[in-house]
Amino acid sequence: MRLVKIHAPAGRGKNVMQIAFSSGIHKVSLYNSTCHNADGTIKNQDVVDIETSTPKAKRFVDELLKADFFDKNEFSLTLRQPRSIFSDEGLGEITRPLAEPSTDLLEELWQFSHLTYGLAIRVFIAACLLAYGLIQQQILLIIGGLLFLPLLPILLAIGFGAWSSQWKLVVQGLATFAVSILVLVGGGMVVAAITSPPLRYSEFSSILTSLLISSIVGIAAGFSSIDDAGRRELIGLAAAAQIGVIPVWVAVYIIFGLTTDVDEQILETRILSFVLNVLGIVVTSLGVFVITRVVNNDLSRVRKRKTSFSPKVTQYPTER
Repeated sequence: MRLVKIHAPAGRGKNVMQIAFSSGIHKVSLYNSTCHNADGTIKNQDVVDIETSTPKAKRFVDELLKADFFDKNEFSLTLRQPRSIFSDEGLGEITRPLAEPSTDLLEELWQFSHLTYGLAIRVFIAACLLAYGLIQQQILLIIGGLLFLPLLPILLAIGFGAWSSQWKLVVQGLATFAVSILVLVGGGMVVAAITSPPLRYSEFSSILTSLLISSIVGIAAGFSSIDDAGRRELIGLAAAAQIGVIPVWVAVYIIFGLTTDVDEQILETRILSFVLNVLGIVVTSLGVFVITRVVNNDLSRVRKRKTSFSPKVTQYPTER
């Protein structure tokens, strides 16, 4: 379910309303409001309020972004997900969960792929738990470490951003992912340096099997990210298991190998498996987005355009 609110220039509300009706939405609220800007300007606006199902909201947003009159500098679009909507529309129709609007997924991936110190701390804690769990082969510690790893949204952001031409999102996702892997390696090395061999964990699948699992995880991740039904947490755990374990294992293996001979073939196999796992998740999740038409090139129209402010301020009178 979605609550959709659009702030449009005065007189454009009716255009938005017509798009809503053509998208299968049966009821729309339209009213006027006054917008006060920090530079002193005052503008009259049309406000369109909509309560509808998730797929209808997606259809409406897609059509609005394609409209000739839509301008990011003049329109604002807000989508919220309420706990309940009671209206004359049947519950079976209003609660349809698939597929969510592309703008929801876009901003969710932007938010979850930001590189913050909080993210780095969580990844480091996960690396420490993973490293000790791998050394001692304690499955509960390994699972606990994987729960701290928010790697799946970062990988989804890379594929989603590349297909929708959101290149800043791609760069942010790549940078956050690279830093996360470096932190995983660093955490693994720290734990390995203060413990002692052997590294007991060795339960790795073959490269082909691992790639197949990663591809399945990517498909599940793609569908879970566009569907309001169900929970996504366990999908993230499965992705973390395919991506997060190998860097930590390699870090511990290298540190322990300083006192013995490091088998370079094993390291190359693990690293190759890691790269293929990453590609498997990115490519298959992107395939889901493309097949379900969640990603569309009209998302380029939600980019913030550069504006310049003139020293002369135009005042717009309000209606009395």
